[in-house]
Amino acid sequence: MRRKTPPLLLLSLLALALAVTPVWAELEGIEQSTKTKGATTITWDSSFADFDYTLGEAIILHVDWTVDAGAALFSGVELKRFTPRSKKDPAEGTMDSVTLIDDSDDDDNDDGIYEGTVEIELTFTALHLDKRRNVEIGNAHLKLYLAIDTDGDGEVDSVAGYGVNVHVEDPQD
Repeated sequence: MRRKTPPLLLLSLLALALAVTPVWAELEGIEQSTKTKGATTITWDSSFADFDYTLGEAIILHVDWTVDAGAALFSGVELKRFTPRSKKDPAEGTMDSVTLIDDSDDDDNDDGIYEGTVEIELTFTALHLDKRRNVEIGNAHLKLYLAIDTDGDGEVDSVAGYGVNVHVEDPQD
């Protein structure tokens, strides 16, 4: 004879599953860029994508940078805009938090490499419907600001912006 699972046990298991399921998506960088400004060369994560995004879900990205030459220190992150900007259904959202994880002022591993990481949390609150592909899309355009050494003396003396883009798609079934 087969025993029935008690309803209270099923509800408890469901509650536990929901409690341990994250309500955010952590994105991996899909592209890096390198740029030299003054005496400083930086390589950073410049592009992220989520092709199975759910509208309203928080996105967490870790933007890493490496100082290939010169000096650089974290100065901030700015949300520039969301696109597409159509009149009927523009992509919109918020930048919820920015947390400096590690600045590039210290050679953590004594290997001659100076690296930094900042964690950014974004949420898309509206997406643009691409009717041809039947998918909702959105892009967030950010600037990572680093104080850099422009004259080669090893001291930071100017702030430079480095572009970071996030692309999301929410397939409509």
